[in-house]
Amino acid sequence: MNTLFSRPKMTSQRLVTLAMLAALAIVISKFSITVIPNQLVVGFTFIVNTIIGMVAGPIWSFITLALIDVVDNLSSGQGNFIIWWTVMEAIEGLLYGLFFHGHLLSKTKKQDWFRVTLAVLVIMLFSTFLMTPFLIQTYFGTPIIAQYLAGRWLKIFEIPVRIVAIMLLIPQLQKIPELRKLVK
Repeated sequence: MNTLFSRPKMTSQRLVTLAMLAALAIVISKFSITVIPNQLVVGFTFIVNTIIGMVAGPIWSFITLALIDVVDNLSSGQGNFIIWWTVMEAIEGLLYGLFFHGHLLSKTKKQDWFRVTLAVLVIMLFSTFLMTPFLIQTYFGTPIIAQYLAGRWLKIFEIPVRIVAIMLLIPQLQKIPELRKLVK
């Protein structure tokens, strides 16, 4: 029986793949492109998160993204670990798994473009536009309205970048036989 929260069997190949993807996510999170200084920075961790969601499903993606956040925070040496950011990352993992697990994407299918667009909108609405401003206000005292006036609204320009990047890269990566086997 295939349910919404079905999880794939955790094989040694899937576990090693998730470990490698987790390491890759931590490395990629250190690199980003600054479009507008201090206002619009585009990172590419979402691509790795998408692959984790495809391979792991909602439950394992939830756990994997939470672990990535904890390891990344502890290895940064800054000592500013806040559990609610980890919870937010874990929920993002759940969403990536719900949208992408078991789906092979094709650049030519309109329903795949719609799926990716919906996924990006839901994930960014949740994390970038709702939870992150709320957590910044809660922990650092910067009012949500001030964050949007300072440029958080510019993140809307990241939405098409994410959609196009996912639709150009993921179908190509899914042609790798080992990855394709893990997605199905």
